[in-house]
Parts: sequence; structure tokens; C-alpha cells
Amino acid sequence: MSEVLFGVLKLKSEIEIAFQQRMKDLISKTGKDPFVWAKEAGIPGATFNRIWNEAKVPKYDHLIRISEFAGVSLDWLLLGKNSKPIIGLAQPGGHEFITIPRVDVRLAAGTGALNGDHLEKVEEIPFTREFLGGKLGRTSQEGLIILTAQGDSMDPLIADGDLVMIDRKRNELSDGIYAFVLGGMARVKRLRPTALGDLELISQNPEYKDELLNRSDLEDFHVIGKVVWCGHRFS
Repeated sequence: MSEVLFGVLKLKSEIEIAFQQRMKDLISKTGKDPFVWAKEAGIPGATFNRIWNEAKVPKYDHLIRISEFAGVSLDWLLLGKNSKPIIGLAQPGGHEFITIPRVDVRLAAGTGALNGDHLEKVEEIPFTREFLGGKLGRTSQEGLIILTAQGDSMDPLIADGDLVMIDRKRNELSDGIYAFVLGGMARVKRLRPTALGDLELISQNPEYKDELLNRSDLEDFHVIGKVVWCGHRFS
């Protein structure tokens, strides 16, 4: 009986040590401090310390987070099976890229006209996995789209022609900048819910007046998602 138990414990130790080594190989290729990498991946410091220094295999939710952030399969990460497939675009220097679709919709940030009902993809724009994880707290492109701003009511924060990334999963209103549809027009404004259930539409440009939507007007209002990034255009 003791030999069986010893064999099980030995097997577990080998699995843990092999997992730890795969983690070290994975992170060393990024050139980053391991604990900085773990923070960007959303792994708690205490959990990562057990992985890095004690060869402990983390819980399943942390395994998934590491897998998605690093762009490797769970089979490879946990068991070393198969090769190490990269999710997204592998580029020289060890960077991994995730592409976000830019769609053919213009956000009226002023008097700009708007468009159609269907989201037609124009191109795929690459972002590094480190950027999405570290700056936006995202490990995948799911729910992210890029639109083009039109008009100057949000200038200088969002200028005419700027690319705006929208997180469609973040559609619960709070005080923040959102893309939305109102009266058949897609727009971008700072939205601020009031205590009475109305909604303030606030422009960044002082030349534009703010608007107030009463609760009765919200039937024609639909949130696309929260603005999480803006790429400025040089004129």
C-alpha cells in the first residue's frame, strides 16, 4: 500500500515540476520579469508564487487565464501534450498579436451622418496580447470592435477620423464614454445616468451643448458598448 501511495505522490511531483518548467520556458521567451508577466495575465501574486517557487499547479480558472493570455493550449500547458500552438499571429521578437475587426460604421461625434444597420468588417487591426491584457484587462478579442469617429463634439479626446475600440460586453451604463444608437444614428458621448433615471449626453468640446434624455426617450436608445481605446489620427 505504501508503495502505491509513494508512486502516486511521485507522479504528482513529476507533473508539478514539468508544469513549472513549461511556465518558466514560456515566460523566459517574453523577456519579462515573471511576476510582472503574471500580473498582466491576471494571476494573483500568491498563486503565482506557488507556481513559480513551489511547483504547484493552480486551479482550473487560473490555468485557463494563463492559457488564453500566453496563447497556448491547455493540453500543452498542463500535460505537455502536442506542440505549443500559438493563438493569434506570432511575430519576431516573441510578441503575440490578436486582431480586432474594424467595421464599416461611423460614430457621429458632432454633426456627422451615420450609417447602416449591419456591421460589415473592413479589416483586422492587430494588437499585442500584452497590450490587451495589461491595458484593457482582456485576454481575447471577443466582443471588441473598432469604429471610426466622425465629427468634433468629443474633440480633443476623440477627434474626427479617430479609430475607437468598443467593448460590446461592457454595456451596463455608468459614468463613462460609450458608443450608442439613438434615433437610428450611432454616436459616441460621455454618458451619465441621473438619480431620476434620465441620461445626460455630454460632449468634450465646449462648443457643443450637452443633452438630456428623459426616461421616456430611452426606448429609442441602444448601447453598443463602452469605449476602451482611441487611436488618434495625425493630420
